[in-house]
Amino acid sequence: TCVTSMNIGNYFRLSPDRRLIFGGRARFSATSDQRSDAKSGEILREGLAAIFPQLAKVEIDYCWGGLVDMTKDRFPRAGYSGGVWFAMGYSGHGAQLSTHLGMILADAMLGREDRNPLKGLEWPSIPGYSGKPWFLPMVGLYYKALDRIL
Repeated sequence: TCVTSMNIGNYFRLSPDRRLIFGGRARFSATSDQRSDAKSGEILREGLAAIFPQLAKVEIDYCWGGLVDMTKDRFPRAGYSGGVWFAMGYSGHGAQLSTHLGMILADAMLGREDRNPLKGLEWPSIPGYSGKPWFLPMVGLYYKALDRIL
């Protein structure tokens, strides 16, 4: 999987049948439904055209969306607590990080060397957050602005 270095980045790779799988963080929203997923598809199409202009008019076979979890410091968390192994908080980078952390946690579960670089990280709270991420649109605008100037 190839990943761009932007804050609101994209990732892409070829599927076994040699089709391009292209994705990324399209929107910052607390909802996911067919209409919002279609909007995400439009945003990703623009990203595809920006990276691969020659594919700007290519037909898209599948488009889907969903919610993304994000931590305050944008570092994922992985480990073992209360009898449960966990890996979460990829902050939009789960396509590449989930496979890597999955292998690390699988080794730890099997009693092999624990190579988890995230073990023991604190879980910083987000001021003003009470279960409804009202701040997501502002976070998205902030990171998009950073990508434009950097």
